[in-house]
Amino acid sequence: MNIPKFLYHYYEAELGPFLNITQNKFEEAKKIQNNISVGFNSKRPPNYIELRFALEKRLKENFIAKGGKPKRNDPFYFTLGKCEWMKSCYENPGVVKIPLADLKPEQISFTYPDSMVSFQFYDEPKLVKYRKACNGQVYLLNEIQELLNEYGIPSEEKCLSQESLKYDKYIEVQVWDDFIIKKYLVKS
Repeated sequence: MNIPKFLYHYYEAELGPFLNITQNKFEEAKKIQNNISVGFNSKRPPNYIELRFALEKRLKENFIAKGGKPKRNDPFYFTLGKCEWMKSCYENPGVVKIPLADLKPEQISFTYPDSMVSFQFYDEPKLVKYRKACNGQVYLLNEIQELLNEYGIPSEEKCLSQESLKYDKYIEVQVWDDFIIKKYLVKS
């Protein structure tokens, strides 16, 4: 299976791309989350912001431990390849498409699937029926081919047809550098 050549960043068109709720201080992030009233993102649990801040710290630590060189405290989130389901997270979705080849390998990490889902499957005993060996792990670009060979690319078809894969909607990519984002921010 080939590695998709593009990353996709989905966002609320009215607000613009490359906004991360955790780029704000904790209280401001909670206020922003509490004001989201439509789309999948409005259905997050009450402790989502606490979970998100803790997860991003963990993601960054794991990324650094594997040799990653983040230039940000919080990453920008993408999917590896297109994911139509992501549009359901937003009332009026927008998308930015970036060639994977434009990014420096030491500035990107991956989780299978979404980082919140992946680490919850890894941590929570009650979710063991969904757990795979890849959950709770941070991957580097040089590990993605092996990951795809073992698990394939998540898809809507797989989610709907296999209970154990129902939350595997996409492979998440965390971009830990502003440089490439600034380049594409001008284009969007």
